[in-house]
Amino acid sequence: MKLYENPAFSHLEPSFVRQLQEMIDISARKSNAYDTLQGLIGVNNELQKHQITCTPDMQRALLMSFKDTLPKAQRKQFETFFNTISKMKQ
Repeated sequence: MKLYENPAFSHLEPSFVRQLQEMIDISARKSNAYDTLQGLIGVNNELQKHQITCTPDMQRALLMSFKDTLPKAQRKQFETFFNTISKMKQ
């Protein structure tokens, strides 16, 4: 699901959400976990620049959007990495 189709982003300016989606799509064309992580950092920086705090639903949508861009073989690694990070934050 594209971010601009996700209800978690409906309260944001549509052009900004499309810009975030474009950043995700660009990282997807590079097709490796490192570039996907760089893309995620870029999206996070853009959200911070606009002083937008992500809700848990927005965070899930972003992670799923990025995960879906990876080849199937790399999705499990991506998921494991973020599950580890999430546990560290608790």
